Amino acid sequence: MATLFIGVWDNANEVLFGAPIQETTITVSGTSAQSSAVSGSNKEMRRVRLFSDTDCFVTWGSDPTALNNGAAGMPMGAENPEVIGIEAGHLIAVIERS
Repeated sequence: MATLFIGVWDNANEVLFGAPIQETTITVSGTSAQSSAVSGSNKEMRRVRLFSDTDCFVTWGSDPTALNNGAAGMPMGAENPEVIGIEAGHLIAVIERS
């Protein structure tokens, strides 16, 4: 089973220090799946580390849907972590790249 691993850090500017304040996973398949909301309030900015064990497309927002044709989402290669800035309360969506 393919998985997107998500770690969220508070007050991280350029480097992720210390333990994440939230960790979760999403099963990656041929259908778009959403994470739980990124913790925090009042549109606080969070640093999120994404790590997938399969090629996929990832997007985020208040109600995101990832598409496997790249029309909605950034491509991620398997085993290549990405760090993004995201507002607290937003969700992350992922779909397997075909």
